[in-house]
Amino acid sequence: MRQESFDFLKSVLKSPSPSGYEQPVQEIWRAYTSAFSSKVYTDVHGNSIGAVNPQGTSRVLFAGHCDEIGFMVRYIEEKGFLYFG
Repeated sequence: MRQESFDFLKSVLKSPSPSGYEQPVQEIWRAYTSAFSSKVYTDVHGNSIGAVNPQGTSRVLFAGHCDEIGFMVRYIEEKGFLYFG
Protein backbone atom coordinates (compact mmCIF):
# COMPACT_ATOMS: atom_id res chain seq x y z
CA MET A 1 0.00 0.00 0.00
CA ARG A 2 1.27 3.47 -0.85
CA GLN A 3 2.20 5.58 2.18
CA GLU A 4 -0.24 8.31 1.06
CA SER A 5 -3.09 5.78 0.95
CA PHE A 6 -2.10 4.38 4.34
CA ASP A 7 -2.00 7.88 5.87
CA PHE A 8 -5.45 8.60 4.41
CA LEU A 9 -6.82 5.37 5.88
CA LYS A 10 -5.36 6.15 9.32
CA SER A 11 -6.82 9.68 9.31
CA VAL A 12 -10.26 8.36 8.34
CA LEU A 13 -10.16 5.70 11.07
CA LYS A 14 -9.05 8.24 13.71
CA SER A 15 -11.88 10.65 12.83
CA PRO A 16 -14.93 10.24 15.09
CA SER A 17 -17.96 10.21 12.79
CA PRO A 18 -20.97 8.32 14.18
CA SER A 19 -24.21 8.29 12.19
CA GLY A 20 -25.66 11.77 11.85
CA TYR A 21 -22.28 13.45 12.48
CA GLU A 22 -20.23 12.37 9.47
CA GLN A 23 -18.84 15.83 8.67
CA PRO A 24 -15.31 15.28 10.10
CA VAL A 25 -14.61 12.19 8.00
CA GLN A 26 -16.31 13.70 4.94
CA GLU A 27 -13.95 16.69 5.15
CA ILE A 28 -10.96 14.33 5.12
CA TRP A 29 -12.45 12.41 2.18
CA ARG A 30 -13.15 15.59 0.18
CA ALA A 31 -9.59 16.88 0.71
CA TYR A 32 -8.08 13.56 -0.40
CA THR A 33 -10.44 13.14 -3.35
CA SER A 34 -9.91 16.67 -4.67
CA ALA A 35 -6.43 15.67 -5.87
CA PHE A 36 -7.85 13.44 -8.62
CA SER A 37 -11.43 14.67 -9.11
CA SER A 38 -12.65 17.33 -11.51
CA LYS A 39 -15.34 18.38 -9.05
CA VAL A 40 -15.87 17.67 -5.34
CA TYR A 41 -19.02 18.88 -3.61
CA THR A 42 -21.70 18.14 -1.02
CA ASP A 43 -25.34 17.87 -2.09
CA VAL A 44 -28.47 19.00 -0.22
CA HIS A 45 -28.72 15.61 1.53
CA GLY A 46 -25.20 15.88 2.99
CA ASN A 47 -23.62 13.39 0.57
CA SER A 48 -20.03 14.12 -0.46
CA ILE A 49 -19.48 13.57 -4.17
CA GLY A 50 -16.32 13.48 -6.25
CA ALA A 51 -16.69 13.49 -10.03
CA VAL A 52 -14.17 12.78 -12.78
CA ASN A 53 -15.33 14.22 -16.11
CA PRO A 54 -18.81 15.15 -14.82
CA GLN A 55 -19.97 16.02 -18.36
CA GLY A 56 -19.21 12.51 -19.70
CA THR A 57 -22.01 10.34 -21.07
CA SER A 58 -20.89 7.05 -19.49
CA ARG A 59 -21.47 7.00 -15.73
CA VAL A 60 -20.04 4.76 -13.05
CA LEU A 61 -20.81 5.17 -9.34
CA PHE A 62 -18.71 3.93 -6.44
CA ALA A 63 -20.73 4.40 -3.26
CA GLY A 64 -19.80 3.94 0.38
CA HIS A 65 -20.63 5.08 3.87
CA CYS A 66 -18.58 7.52 5.90
CA ASP A 67 -20.32 6.99 9.21
CA GLU A 68 -19.36 4.53 11.88
CA ILE A 69 -21.35 2.71 14.51
CA GLY A 70 -21.58 4.78 17.67
CA PHE A 71 -22.45 3.51 21.15
CA MET A 72 -23.37 5.37 24.28
CA VAL A 73 -22.13 3.73 27.48
CA ARG A 74 -24.99 3.80 29.99
CA TYR A 75 -23.42 1.93 32.87
CA ILE A 76 -20.11 0.29 33.86
CA GLU A 77 -20.25 -2.59 36.35
CA GLU A 78 -17.64 -3.12 39.06
CA LYS A 79 -16.26 -6.06 37.06
CA GLY A 80 -15.84 -3.83 34.00
CA PHE A 81 -18.85 -4.88 31.95
CA LEU A 82 -20.27 -2.08 29.82
CA TYR A 83 -23.95 -1.47 29.14
CA PHE A 84 -24.75 0.37 25.93
CA GLY A 85 -27.74 2.48 24.99
